[in-house]
Amino acid sequence: MSGQKKKNFQIEAFKHKVVVDPNYADKTWKILEHAIHEIYNHNASGLSFEELYRNAYNMVLHKCGEKLYSGLVSTMTLHLQTMSKSIEAAQGPLFLDELNTKWNEHNKALQMIRDILMYMDRTFIPSHNKTPVHELGLNLWRDNIIHSSKIQPRLLNTILDLIFSERSGEVINRGLMRNIIKMLMDLGSSVYQEDFEKQFLDVSADFYRAESQEFIECSDCGDYLIKAERRLNEEIERVTLFGHKERNQNH
Repeated sequence: MSGQKKKNFQIEAFKHKVVVDPNYADKTWKILEHAIHEIYNHNASGLSFEELYRNAYNMVLHKCGEKLYSGLVSTMTLHLQTMSKSIEAAQGPLFLDELNTKWNEHNKALQMIRDILMYMDRTFIPSHNKTPVHELGLNLWRDNIIHSSKIQPRLLNTILDLIFSERSGEVINRGLMRNIIKMLMDLGSSVYQEDFEKQFLDVSADFYRAESQEFIECSDCGDYLIKAERRLNEEIERVTLFGHKERNQNH
């Protein structure tokens, strides 16, 4: 027995081929798509975010990240187009109210969607040079809402009209105005500058050029300086309240 040659045993690795349901991607995306609809429709309380996270995680794991990402873009765009129509339909002073309300709703939905798609955000998106979920949501809001041909000029004119009214002594909703200006800032400096700041500065220059000429014609030097100082203080307060000062400190 001792002289017998020992036999070497080699254990091969157990190979098990995982069979994935050919309809897996479609079925799983349908679950996530439904959840996104529910979130935008204010029905998120009945959703299991742990289960949704797991579904999104598995889609990325099974190489279905592209389907998940493109589906997200399409679904968010659909809801933003619906929001756009609601904002467009708002009349008079309700226009900015509706815009602010929908903006808040979109941000709330975006945060929940981002939580569900956290794994995609951390892995698939950077490795495929995609726009992160939060930034994507802001870009889609910009393209479908702020740059809508029926909203963009109306938004600018409404803001400028309100500022003119306040300069003329009327009381406006400053809290709402600040929210709208902050929204433009949140969308990026280029949006803020192109959609508001340039026109705001031009209109302001025209307003004070005309008013200073009027002051000169009907006031003596002392009164003119008093009025000019009062206007300067008003503008400092206005730009501070509306966030211009904060923006300038950040750039």
